[in-house]
Amino acid sequence: MTSPESLHIAAQLDQHHLPETNGRIPVCRRCGARTDGPTGTHHVLQEGRESRSREWLVAQSRLADIAQAQLLREL
Repeated sequence: MTSPESLHIAAQLDQHHLPETNGRIPVCRRCGARTDGPTGTHHVLQEGRESRSREWLVAQSRLADIAQAQLLREL
């Protein structure tokens, strides 16, 4: 059974981006999370891997904030 935290983080990953796999391995090349199959359309987190995915999402948010600040600075 999957924990509510895992489901929530997987949903956040799905909102952030579609899983990118190589068609053979059910792992997203972009974030490293498991997917629901080799050509998966959703992220599926394993127990104990929530912190890694959460940290990845936080890092992506920071990168977006930096990019936005740089654009504003250029105006």
